Amino acid sequence: MPEPLKLQDIKQRMASFGLRPHKKFGQNFLADFNLLHAIVADAEVDAGDCVLEVGTGAGSLTGLLCDAAGLVITVEVDRGMFEFSREVLEGCQNLVQVRCDALAKSGLNPALHDLLRGYLEAGEIGGVEGGAPTRVSVPPQDFEVSSNLPGKAPRCGRLKMVANLPYSVATAILFALLEARLPFERMVVMLQHEVGEKLSARPGDTEWGLPGLLLSRLAKARMIRKVPAKVFWPKPRVDSALVEIVPHGSQAGVPVPPDMIAFARLRALAHLLFQHRRKSVSNAMAMSLGVSNAQAATWLIACGARPADRTEDLQPDTMQALADLPEIQPLVRLAHNKGADQILAKAEKKARRAAWKKRVYGEEE
Repeated sequence: MPEPLKLQDIKQRMASFGLRPHKKFGQNFLADFNLLHAIVADAEVDAGDCVLEVGTGAGSLTGLLCDAAGLVITVEVDRGMFEFSREVLEGCQNLVQVRCDALAKSGLNPALHDLLRGYLEAGEIGGVEGGAPTRVSVPPQDFEVSSNLPGKAPRCGRLKMVANLPYSVATAILFALLEARLPFERMVVMLQHEVGEKLSARPGDTEWGLPGLLLSRLAKARMIRKVPAKVFWPKPRVDSALVEIVPHGSQAGVPVPPDMIAFARLRALAHLLFQHRRKSVSNAMAMSLGVSNAQAATWLIACGARPADRTEDLQPDTMQALADLPEIQPLVRLAHNKGADQILAKAEKKARRAAWKKRVYGEEE
């Protein structure tokens, strides 16, 4: 693969395709050659790696990953950029390109999950000639696989993720991949600097909050480098950060599947309590679960917490112990159901008001 396209070449080629960066897809293309090479080096990519990239973009990072990895599977949601990058990357013979939205309503796109699982378990890429078809049926307009492989996919011993993620969905993509229990050895991703600080925070840090708490149950994150906005086109309003995320157990070479049922309990409770992160945790529990402060204090003391502490001061293990209490679990489900009902009621009220205004005044809301 030749060196990545210069920014002027990217602009000219995109213009010839009738393309321009779309804000809704978070398209900010990395245009610094040194940084592109540094990302591949930071991820320690070699021929034994299968690398997943979410957000092919102009293919600049993708091509360098193909130079270093045994196999690269790259995902792009924008049909125009998918076709653009296919032309740019046509010489990469260890590349599989997938056009789809990496996210679904409940996490990772099931068709993408199926494709990755099929490769990891059988060494076959679903949708590619000779490969096993995906078990999940999706409309062809929503999922397309394009392969440059001359034959069967090479078998790689490690799975990594290396990507310049769109700001708006970066956190959602990371958690979707971690919760899918795919055996990632590590993830090295570019995302908004503020998000990187929150994900890599530890209890007691100023940035510690819900993202750091949830990630700490699945993986360990650290900031590798801060990246200025000027190296992107279009230039974003904020700086970025390169963050390494290592799932628990992967450093020892023995994947440790997380207890996702326990994690779901923790996540449900934490979402409620962190709505009142500055209040004492006993007050936050009383308000969220509809119980007395005395009852909340009893539960907290039983789990080794101090009722007067703030929600943000609770240790992850303490939060998990609270979420695991049998008395609390039905109250958490009830609170979430009530919240969903309130959101639905507000949406219905807004729709009725819009219909009334259109009927009375002949105009849209």
